[in-house]
Amino acid sequence: MCLTTEALLTFLALLPQERIEVSSERIVIHAEVRDAVWEARGEDWCTKAPKIDAALRLKAGEKA
Repeated sequence: MCLTTEALLTFLALLPQERIEVSSERIVIHAEVRDAVWEARGEDWCTKAPKIDAALRLKAGEKA
């Protein structure tokens, strides 16, 4: 999933600042379950968090 810088900053403004770690190449959101890492890709910021979460849910469903 990718967002423009403006969209990501709008999203980050909704979160508690102590959960956000920022560097020039990535932004880490320390969520309750696991961290979401956003990486700069050109003019966008992208994360694999939704794919990772979906894979974990699928794996958990197979065990049930």
